[in-house]
Amino acid sequence: MQIRTLVTPLTAALLIPACFDTGASNLEMRDAVTEIVADGQAQSLEGEVTELTTDFTIGGAVEDIAMKVRDLVESQIDCSTVMVTGDTVDIDLGGLNDGCEYNGHTFAGKISLVFTYDAGGTKVLVDHTYTGLTNGEVTLDGTKKVEWDAQSRHVIHDLTWTKDGRSVHATGDRTQTPLDAAQGFASGLVVDGERAWDTAKGTYDLAIDHVEARWVDPVPQAGSYTLTIPNGKTITMSFARVDTDTIAVTVMGGRRDRVYHVTSKGAVEDQGDV
Repeated sequence: MQIRTLVTPLTAALLIPACFDTGASNLEMRDAVTEIVADGQAQSLEGEVTELTTDFTIGGAVEDIAMKVRDLVESQIDCSTVMVTGDTVDIDLGGLNDGCEYNGHTFAGKISLVFTYDAGGTKVLVDHTYTGLTNGEVTLDGTKKVEWDAQSRHVIHDLTWTKDGRSVHATGDRTQTPLDAAQGFASGLVVDGERAWDTAKGTYDLAIDHVEARWVDPVPQAGSYTLTIPNGKTITMSFARVDTDTIAVTVMGGRRDRVYHVTSKGAVEDQGDV
């Protein structure tokens, strides 16, 4: 007797092997870009604070470094309250209504810095602690360790950033060098390393491959990211500057490659398939 198997359309769909998966959907790709922008805005706040608090010469006593950083902060943000105790600098920026401005942004919250040297005495280690640190758009709480030498810095962070009522726990380990060696870190950064952040949807894991980033932009202007989204799919992003305010983000790993434009304010515009 011959046995026939009836294959319904639903059964056939269930039998399609995993290799037929066509990658991330358009919705997942746009969501990935939105996550990168939000994380980039948190990075920009981190970076501005780092630049403000690192005007010192390696080789001096840590107490002298602390005093120099105090003088710089007071000269740049005259409404701040800065206290120095040995190797520690505590900065109180008050509330947003106090109008403490730096680099065109209004800051509030508290920053604590502790300066030490590595065992060889050639690198300055700066332990940052942020309490309610905000620029009115993003708020940071947590810690960051920055290891400085004359040409580069190594940054490890464990922070919670809050934006638009959403709190995200973020960690990372990155190496940074100046975008323009003559101008130093104020010109921007070249970054390699990794970041990760936990959301209600799950964890996003980001591998950073030699990206070029400026402080005014929420995404890099060159280089590439590889992002693993919470469902395990991998999305690759490459970056290219369109104009002074806009960066094109080409997203790969979906059914089709897709381009988004990101402005300096963090607006995301879908430009369609490549």
